[in-house]
Amino acid sequence: MAGANEEVFTTWTKDLDDSSVSVAYLCGELDASSVPTLLGHLHPLVSSDRSVIVDAHLLSYIDSTGLSALLSIKQALERSGRGLCIVGAHGLLTKILQLTRADHEFQCYETMDEALTDIGKAS
Repeated sequence: MAGANEEVFTTWTKDLDDSSVSVAYLCGELDASSVPTLLGHLHPLVSSDRSVIVDAHLLSYIDSTGLSALLSIKQALERSGRGLCIVGAHGLLTKILQLTRADHEFQCYETMDEALTDIGKAS
């Protein structure tokens, strides 16, 4: 349960029209207590035929459990020829990606347009 100073984690997804991409919007704190919520929302995307863009603009915190979950989802997508990239990484997420060298694992973009353009080239 979130304390007075903790943000509640929420996520929602949207399939983009005329695209083989779904966007997963992350908001709040992604940690051990919120990973089940993330996995519950993203598991159907792993079973779909779409690649995933994670929009992290509203993500305020991530720990190693959250990063591990994102890596796991990315690997599952790659096993079926799809991918996962991150848009809007900032603050702690950027630092954790760099410190763990996971920035070499994820394609990261500043804007959704950049990600969609790059994914379009890969299709």
